[in-house]
Amino acid sequence: MKSKSLFINENLELRLPDENFAEELFTIVDTQRNYLGQWLPWVEYTKTIENSIEFLKNSILFNQGGQRLTTFIFCKQKLVGSVILVKISKKNKSSELGYWVSQDVEGQGLATQSCKRLIKYVFSQMDIHRIEINAITENKKSIAVAKKLGFSYEGNIRDGFFFKEKFYNLERFSLLKTDSAHEI
Repeated sequence: MKSKSLFINENLELRLPDENFAEELFTIVDTQRNYLGQWLPWVEYTKTIENSIEFLKNSILFNQGGQRLTTFIFCKQKLVGSVILVKISKKNKSSELGYWVSQDVEGQGLATQSCKRLIKYVFSQMDIHRIEINAITENKKSIAVAKKLGFSYEGNIRDGFFFKEKFYNLERFSLLKTDSAHEI
C-alpha cells in the first residue's frame, strides 16, 4: 500500500501496522483470549505487550518484503480487528486471506467490508490473481464471510489444520481476479 490507510467509509479504514498500535492490540487479545483463541493460534503466544510490539515489527518487515500484507481494521479511530494476506506467492500470483474482529463489533459486517476493500486493492494494485480462504469447518462465522464476499467453495481439506492438540478439517474457498469484476 502506498499510503498508510485504505478508507472504506467515514468511520472505517484499514491501516498498515505501526508499533503505536501495540497497547491497543494487546488489550484486545488479553481481554478476549477465549473468544479469539477459539480459532487463532497466535493468541496463546501473545502474553505480553512486548509480544504485540514484536508482531507489529515483524508485520512491517513482512509487508516491506512482500511476503504478507498485514492491515488493521479501525472503526471510529479504534482498533477492532485485522485483515491479512498471508503466504503471498509471487510465482503463483496467489495468496491466502485471513481476518478477525473484536467480539464487541462482531455481526456488524466490518470483517466483510474490510476484506472487500483489501481484495479490491490487491486485485487492482498487486500482481495477485487468486486469493484463498481456508476456514476451520466449525468456524461458521468465517465461512459466512467467505460466502458474503462471493468466494467459490472448492472443497474440504481433511485434517488440514492442527491446533490445540487436535486436527481440524478446513473449508477452502477462492476468488480469482477474473471473478472480481462483478463480485467486489
